[in-house]
Amino acid sequence: MKQGLAYLPTVLALALCVLLVPILAVATGPVDVSKPVVVVARPGADLVQIIEISGGAVIGLENAPLGALGYSDDPKFAQNLRANGAWAVWDGRTIAELCGVKT
Repeated sequence: MKQGLAYLPTVLALALCVLLVPILAVATGPVDVSKPVVVVARPGADLVQIIEISGGAVIGLENAPLGALGYSDDPKFAQNLRANGAWAVWDGRTIAELCGVKT
């Protein structure tokens, strides 16, 4: 049993890397604001309000707990979203591809 536990830190580190690589790729990738973006905010934040006061419109479901899909023609949309309380703004097509949706 002790021999199996000796590999636990290595296994956990590998699992963490496998989980973090897609997240970091999305978080650090470029955002094309001419396409839909995923807006992530704190729990309880009014995502519809954040998107609308940033000059955009909500696409699809409006009751997601941490994120919503938004769109705007404004080239400063991502900056406006962050200024109005969004934690992160991710490229919507990249997120869709990670979820298995063909765009």
